[in-house]
Amino acid sequence: MISKILSLIVLVPLAIVLVVFSVANRESIPVSLDPIGSMPQLAFEAPLFILLMGSVIIGVVLGGIGTWLTQSHYRRKSWKRKYEVEKLRRETEENKAKLRQLQEERDRASYGQGTSTALTTSRAA
Repeated sequence: MISKILSLIVLVPLAIVLVVFSVANRESIPVSLDPIGSMPQLAFEAPLFILLMGSVIIGVVLGGIGTWLTQSHYRRKSWKRKYEVEKLRRETEENKAKLRQLQEERDRASYGQGTSTALTTSRAA
């Protein structure tokens, strides 16, 4: 609930500023991709707000890709640990089943002996 309120407090003014900026800067400006200025075919005109928003979007996408690539090591470790946990879980279940089976066999064997085990136990006490 608090995070929704905080995001509203941040995003609403940001959206208002973005709309005001877009309305105030809608005239076209010349953009040249040639630093020397000898090739006029590498120049175009576009509204300033489109250029700035486009550069922000491209920056966010490239930053996300860079972060995703640098975190691949941690994702690999996480996958290995998840696999190891699943393997240990399976082994635990198998060991529990074996233990249950051994206990049942021991109970059957002690039941087959009848009172002699009970007498031995009471004599030892």
